[in-house]
Amino acid sequence: MNDLQAYVILNAVLTIPKNRVAKLLEAFGGAKALLAARPHEWVASGGLTHQMAGRLDVTRRTFRVDEELRRAERSGIRIMTRDDVDYPENLKEIYDPPCVLYIKGALEAVDKNAVAVVGSRGASYYGLSVARDFAARLASFGLAIVSGMARGIDTAAHRAALDAASRTIAVLGSGFNNVYPVENRGLCEQIAQSGAVLSEFPLDTAPLAQNFPVRNRIVSGLSKGVLVVEASLRSGALITARLAAEQGREVFAVPGKLSSETSDGTNDLIKQGAHMVTSAEEILRELRCVLCLDIGEAGVPAARKEAPVRKEAPVYKETAARKGTPAGKGIAARKGAHQIPAGLLTEEEERLFGVLNDEPKHIDVICRESALDPARAAALLLQMELKAAVRQVPGRMFITASNTSRGGTCQRNLW
Repeated sequence: MNDLQAYVILNAVLTIPKNRVAKLLEAFGGAKALLAARPHEWVASGGLTHQMAGRLDVTRRTFRVDEELRRAERSGIRIMTRDDVDYPENLKEIYDPPCVLYIKGALEAVDKNAVAVVGSRGASYYGLSVARDFAARLASFGLAIVSGMARGIDTAAHRAALDAASRTIAVLGSGFNNVYPVENRGLCEQIAQSGAVLSEFPLDTAPLAQNFPVRNRIVSGLSKGVLVVEASLRSGALITARLAAEQGREVFAVPGKLSSETSDGTNDLIKQGAHMVTSAEEILRELRCVLCLDIGEAGVPAARKEAPVRKEAPVYKETAARKGTPAGKGIAARKGAHQIPAGLLTEEEERLFGVLNDEPKHIDVICRESALDPARAAALLLQMELKAAVRQVPGRMFITASNTSRGGTCQRNLW
C-alpha cells in the first residue's frame, strides 16, 4: 500500500470527524503508518473511540481503493493529498484541512487570491442580481470566485465568473458521481474546463444533508474572505460565515430588505460585526493586506477591463404612485419610490408602472393591483418593455428595468 492509497482509504470513513483524523495523522506520522497500526493503538492514541476504530478497521479491509483510483483516472479526476507540494496554500492554514481532494480541472497558484460568494438557495431576484454583480466585479480584478455550486446565489456567482472569463472554483457536497443539484452537471463541466471542481468525498458519495456543513469549511478555507449575499437565519451560508471567522477569514455581508426573510441572516451578520458592503471595491480595500495583487492608490487593484460606463442621469418626474407626496420628507416619502424619465410613459402606463418594484411580480398580481384586465395589462407591459421601462423575467413575471442592473451591467442568465 502506498501513501495515496492509504489516504484514500482513510478518507472513505465518512463517519469519523475530520479533526480526529487530523490528530491520528499527527500521532502516527502519516496515513500509511496509521493504517499499518492496530485498532487498539488508534484508541490508545486518544484519536478514536472503540466504535470509530471498528469502522476504520472494516473500511481498511473492504474498501476497493484500486478501483476508486482507476475510476477517478478514467473520469479525468486527480486525487491530491495534503502531502502534495501543490496542495492549496489557503487550505493548509485551517485547523482541519481535508486529507484528500478529488479535483476535476486544475488548481493554479493565482487561486490563492480568492473570495467566496455564498447565499440562499431560494434567492430573490435582487439577491441573484447582486451576486452576479459582485462576482463579476471581483473577477474583473483578478480574484477567483469560490462557491458551493448550489442553486441560487452559488450558481449565479459561478456563472458570473465564467461570463467574465475568470477563475472559479466549485466545492461539492457529494462525490463526483452524484453531482448535486442535477441541473448543475453542465455547469460542473464548464467550471472544470477553465477552473476547478473539488470534493473531499469518495466518488459514489450521495449528497447527504450532513455533507454540506463539512463541505463549507473548504469553501471558506480556500478563500481570503467570504461574502454572504442573501441568507435566511437557517441558511447554510451562515455556517460558512461562522467557519470563515473561526479560520481567521474576513466576513462580508450585503444588507437586505427588512421585510425579506432571505435577508434576515445577512442583516444579523452585520449586527454581529461582519463588514457591511455595497460594492466589490470595499471588499478589495479590506483584503488589500492579504491579497497578492498590485494595489493602486485608490486602495484597489486595476481592473482587467474597464467597468461599464454610467450614462448621465435623465431628468426624472414623479410617477402616479408618488404624486401628491411631499419630496424630501424622510424615509416614508422615499420608500417604494420608482422614478422614470420625464415623458417616457403615458398616464395609463405610469399607473401600471407604479405597482412594480425591484422584485418580480406575476402578471396576475399586476392585473389585480392595477385593476386592469389581463389583455390590457399585457398590451401595456409590452409597450413599456419596448420603452425599456420594464423587463420580463422567467415565469410571466415583470420587474422595473431601472432596478434590474447596477452601473449599466446587463443581467442575464441568472438561473
